Formats: sequence, structure tokens, C-alpha cells
Amino acid sequence: MTAKPPERHASPAPALDNLRQLVLLRTIAITGQIVTVSLVHSVLDVALPLLPLAAGIGFLALFNLATWLRLGLRQPVSDGELFVQILVDVAVFTVLLYFTGGPANPFAGMYVLPLTIAAAALPWAYTWSVAAVTGACYLLLMFFNMPLTQADGAPIDSGLFIAGSGINFVITGGLIAYFVVKITDTLREHERLLAQAKERDLHNERIVQLGALAAGAAHELGTPLSTVAVVVKELRGRWRRRPDLLGELGVISDQIELCKDTLSNMLASAGHTRMEGGEKVALDGFLQAVVENWRLTRPQVVVTCHCHGTPPAPDIVIERSLRQAILNLLNNAADASPEQVDVEGHWDERELCIRICDRGPGILPEAADKIGKDFFTTKPPGKGHGVGLVLSSAVISRFGGSVKLFNQPERGACTEVRLPLAPFLLSARP
Repeated sequence: MTAKPPERHASPAPALDNLRQLVLLRTIAITGQIVTVSLVHSVLDVALPLLPLAAGIGFLALFNLATWLRLGLRQPVSDGELFVQILVDVAVFTVLLYFTGGPANPFAGMYVLPLTIAAAALPWAYTWSVAAVTGACYLLLMFFNMPLTQADGAPIDSGLFIAGSGINFVITGGLIAYFVVKITDTLREHERLLAQAKERDLHNERIVQLGALAAGAAHELGTPLSTVAVVVKELRGRWRRRPDLLGELGVISDQIELCKDTLSNMLASAGHTRMEGGEKVALDGFLQAVVENWRLTRPQVVVTCHCHGTPPAPDIVIERSLRQAILNLLNNAADASPEQVDVEGHWDERELCIRICDRGPGILPEAADKIGKDFFTTKPPGKGHGVGLVLSSAVISRFGGSVKLFNQPERGACTEVRLPLAPFLLSARP
């Protein structure tokens, strides 16, 4: 029985987003082509070969539908696939221009649109290839095309060509501005996510290194702790008539057993995920047990614990690492406020919220953005390394939770942990 962290969905690659934008652009182009052919043929009385034009536009519409269906597949989109998509657009556009006057068509300038998209979305090799193809197609159309004429065979009026060129400029400029901005935003977002992923990987690598060192230290500390336990046992046998010393030796013996249990749990958890005894635990009972266990390690600290929520408290299974994460946060609060620490647990059907508040000086503004990152600590040299909060944040984030630190009004700092309950409920087991 193991608690599973929630699945994290990877963000889509930029090529997939770019293909979506291309499908949208192609839809607009198909609509514009249908409207333009209809208006030019019926209103402006220009002779057009409707059957070839309908075939070209119909093919592009079917290809666009197939591409839209392809977007629903899990297969990633490559730059090569996006390159082929742009070439199909160039080929169909060339065929349409062939039947509508070639370079004399005022919309021939729209060749720049697929070239601009390629330049914004594809590597330089693909971009230059698109440039070569569009240039070759335009040159071929200069020699091979069907000229545009009026229905009575008269040449097209120059004013009509100028008006069409103006419309072409407005439409092409607007589409380029919109889609290049969208593609650029997609690339920037992808770069931001990559930077976050690299930072997270570096952070996780340091945590893994720390875990390896901790496992090695656990092995090494086992022998000296056993030796100290034997010595304490012998001293208790010698000083049976010294009740004052026997009490102090009892405290030392209890602390040694706690250390040995902690090391044993650490080594046991290193090999496999293990739950609290493999049995169900009520949520309020778990929180109270963690606090009571922590009291033994910090007996000088006054701690209050209040648990409340939607009754009855759900039965859950808790991984040892989460228990240790909460203990780390309790230790940080006690270091800042040895006098008193207040713990409050609240839950509903979906979420657990734990607040650990101290009576210390609070968090300084200059340290607020650094705490919990890169092992930053506000403690004096030799008193802390910032490891506890980093490890606690990593463990809690693994289960889809969050750790937030903030100052209370005139009462010190508060650490707020929020955890979704779904990964820990008994119904979530495989």
C-alpha cells in the first residue's frame, strides 16, 4: 500500500502549439479563399476556372481537417512535420495562383506569410528551404499561369488590381503580426519552462546528493550509537544509588533510542517506500502522534496542538518522508522560538492544512525570497544549513502540496503546509 504523488502533465512542446496556430491560420485562409472566389466571380464578373479552384480549396480543407484530428494524438510534433505542413500550404497556394493570373494576382504577395511563419517557428535550415521553395514557385508562375480576364475577355482594370493589392497588404500584415506574436509568445513560454525545469533538476540533484550522504552517515552512526548505549547501560548499573544521575542517564538513553529509530527508519525507507506500520491511521491521530513524537526530542519547548475538520477524520496512509518533513518544520519553529510553538491542523474533504507558528522575531524582508532555496538559512554559522526546509518543501511538493512562510501580526512567523488528501486516502491505493 503506497501513496502515489499526483501526476504532473508536461507542457506541450512549442511545435505542437505552432501546428495549432497553423491550423487556425489555414482555416482563416480557406474561408478567405472561398469568399474571394465567390465575390470575384459573381460580383466583379471575372472569369475563373471554378472546378480547379474548388478542387484545390477542397483538398486544403480536407488536409486541414486531418491535421486537426492529428492534434488529438499523443505523438509529438517535430519540426520536420511542421515544415511539411508549410510546404503543403505553399503547394496549394501555388496551384490556386496558377489558375488566377500568377504574379498578376494581387494576392500573390501572401507567399510571405508561410515564409514568415517558418522563420519564426523553424530552425534556419528549414526556413531557408521554405524560402527557396516559395522563390522557385513564384519564378515558375511568372512563366506558367492562366491570365485573369473579365467574363467578356477584356483585361482586368488596373484600379481593381490596386484595390486587391491594398486588401492583400492589410490582411497579410494583420495575420503576420498576430501569428508571429503568438508563435513568439509560445517560444518564450517554452524557454521559461525549460529554465524552470533545469533549475528544478539542479535542485533535485543536490537533494539526491544530500540523501546519499545521509544514507552513508546513517550507516556510520549506527556503531557509535550502539557503543554509547552500552556505556550508558553500564553506568546505570554502577550508579544505582544515585537517583539524580540515573534520571539524567535515562534521558540520554531515551535520546539514543530515538536516534537509533530515526536511523533505522531512514535506512528502511531508502530501499522502498514504506507506510506508517502498513496500517490505516486517522488523520487527526497522525498529526497528534507526530507532535507527541517531536515532544520527546524537544522536551524544553511548550507546544500546543489543535486538530479539527470535517468529521469524522478520514483514514489515511502516510509515507515516512512526509512525517519527517513535518518534523523538520517543527524543529525550525522551535529554533526560532524555544519558548512556545503552536500547531494547528485543519482538513476538509479534499485538503489538509497544517500551520506551525512560532513566537520568534519573524522573517526579515530580505530573507523572504531566499528561505527554502539553495539551502539558505538565517541561523548563525554552525547552527543551521537550510537543509530541513529544502527537504520538507521537496517532499511536500512531490505529493502536490505547497509550503508557505509568512509573518503573523506581532507573533512571529508561521509555516503553512497545504496537502491534497487524495494521494493518502485508502481508496487511492493501487
